[in-house]
Amino acid sequence: MKASSKHRIAAGVWNHRLADLSALVKFRLSATVVLSSVLAYLVALSAGSFSWWAVGVLTMGGFLTTAAANIINEVLEKDYDREMERTRLRPLADGRMGSSEALLLAGFASIGGVTLLALFNPWTAFLGMVSLISYAFVYTPLKRVGPIAVLVGAIPGALPALIGCAAAEGSITALGITLFTIQFFWQLPHFYAIGYLGAADYRRAGFKLVPERGGDVDAALLGRDSIVATVVLLPLCVLPYFLGVTSVWITPPVVLASLAFCYFAYRFWVQAGRRTALYMMFYSFAYLPLVFTLYWAGKMFWL
Repeated sequence: MKASSKHRIAAGVWNHRLADLSALVKFRLSATVVLSSVLAYLVALSAGSFSWWAVGVLTMGGFLTTAAANIINEVLEKDYDREMERTRLRPLADGRMGSSEALLLAGFASIGGVTLLALFNPWTAFLGMVSLISYAFVYTPLKRVGPIAVLVGAIPGALPALIGCAAAEGSITALGITLFTIQFFWQLPHFYAIGYLGAADYRRAGFKLVPERGGDVDAALLGRDSIVATVVLLPLCVLPYFLGVTSVWITPPVVLASLAFCYFAYRFWVQAGRRTALYMMFYSFAYLPLVFTLYWAGKMFWL
């Protein structure tokens, strides 16, 4: 076999391996989680104390901790993942990777992630561990119990904002709790849209993440709860201004962004369907990074 052919084969094997590792750690989800933590860190950071080194440590620590939680989640759910169209080709579900190898990676990732977070202060390390444990060992099994899993899962899902603030401020502060609460309520309509769209897949695997009535998804209840969550975001989104963290000039666009979220939730409530669920889901992807970025911009340029 020619050397060039061997190199192509080796490159192909390496690319497949990287793709499997990306799927195992749920790279895009982990990156989104880390983004919210870094943005919260920037919002909470004192003027003149910015450090690329600190941002890098937070990014890597948050990513490794999140990756470890995602790997454990996939190990525990590999048999159920085979039943869902969306997840049946994941490396564990498809048999391309063994559980022992995945758990070894999760162990190294969790140790590395929490160690990096501990470089900031004990709070960041503690919250990172709480996030990992609650996601992997509380939320994951609850997915087969009932929709309460979504509320429970929103806690580790919102902890990145609190971790980012704790990294910047060294303790649990009012700002940290505020950003945590915003991220908590943001997750509800975000997941309700995903749950509605993937209800058949979830049901096939035995997951009970969305309420049902008569064997079908209770879209009216999902719509109502989505509206409640987005309405709660309206007063929450202005709290950073009253805490003196950001500028008054940022408050109107943040409120407008939250009203738009209410609008998409209302559309889903009055006419639940694939189209309105997609609108709410796609807007939710933009909402949180947009709002956190606005807080940071208001602090940097207009405060």
